[in-house]
Amino acid sequence: MKAIEGKLRSRYQTEHKVMREWNPLDGTVPEYDTVKRWNRFDGSVSQIRKTEGYAVRSFRELIDEVAAVTVNNRQYEMFYRGQAREYMDSRGTYYAGRSPKTTVYPSICRPGLKADGTPQYRVRRQEVEARYARLHRLVKAFCRGRSLPAEVCIALFQHYGIVATPFIDITQSLRVAATFALRSSQKGYLYVFGLPFPNQSISYFYDLGIVLLKLQNICPVEAKRPRYQEGYLVGKFPYNMRKEGEDNLARRLVAKFCLDNTDGTFWDEHFSPMPDEVLFPADDPIEQRLRDGAEQILSEAGL
Repeated sequence: MKAIEGKLRSRYQTEHKVMREWNPLDGTVPEYDTVKRWNRFDGSVSQIRKTEGYAVRSFRELIDEVAAVTVNNRQYEMFYRGQAREYMDSRGTYYAGRSPKTTVYPSICRPGLKADGTPQYRVRRQEVEARYARLHRLVKAFCRGRSLPAEVCIALFQHYGIVATPFIDITQSLRVAATFALRSSQKGYLYVFGLPFPNQSISYFYDLGIVLLKLQNICPVEAKRPRYQEGYLVGKFPYNMRKEGEDNLARRLVAKFCLDNTDGTFWDEHFSPMPDEVLFPADDPIEQRLRDGAEQILSEAGL
């Protein structure tokens, strides 16, 4: 995915030197503190990725903040993603001395987890290739005789968590994204991504290296989860069997918010979180069908 270039109107932080109280007559050298200040204009994707995340303590406040971002950056269609934690690119000697930046990679490119639950430093090329081999085997089997584009099969595997794919889950429902951000913790992150305006059920933007899928338009009628979540998928186009910088959706990040529900007042009686029964409906027949089919296909293929 090609990165957004140019200036954005969105909250980001810059560092400033502030001189401590000092008397020039006492013979001492002035000392300075480094403070961070929030700005709204002339920011860049890189600056927003470095930002800690603007603190938001209610869903109503989040609506207002996202509205300001949307109105002031009208050249993009806004999509959202909520996460309980943030992943940065600061690990390893390559990033020594650099400010850490947000990363949002698809599952097929993500490193595994260590025993303590933290992500490993990197994912091996052989592991990425093995994941693609499993994915291609499933796509070939599921699409056979159905006249389905590969992207439709991959979309179903991704949204139902069947196998790692090169696509990333996003939504146009701010409520859904905020629910995912705070679903398992009192604090979480909500990302706003600026993407080109969709023009079809599956929109290909070759010059930008982006494919964008509207799940409600391409999933079977009985697939409830993607409709309840107002789900979309986005990925690098064309994708290949390598992890690259173009896989990183954070290159399209136009706003980052840190949602804070530690005092229990983020939601209210009119704006409540989406219940799990809606996000993950138990009576969705597609999920079990996909899991059973995928398990059999991969077992027969020895993958």
